[in-house]
Amino acid sequence: MEMKAYIGTKIIKAVEMGEREFDRKFKGKDLKEGQLSRTGYMVEYPDGYKSWSPKKTFEDAYREISDTEISIIDSTISCDSESV
Repeated sequence: MEMKAYIGTKIIKAVEMGEREFDRKFKGKDLKEGQLSRTGYMVEYPDGYKSWSPKKTFEDAYREISDTEISIIDSTISCDSESV
């Protein structure tokens, strides 16, 4: 079976959070004894799903959106809902 290439776009929310802190808060567990906590981000998707992403992986895939971009997105969303 041949794999196909895909590209996706979505707006997510994220906060810098170490792997150990994420595991404690959202999984109710701790890293194994002697296991180092990597730096990264807690990511929340539009459907509410939360996950953790290593710092480099996250920063290679996402960039912060500006206040101007947020305003444009918000106005587009409200225009879409008015037309329904």
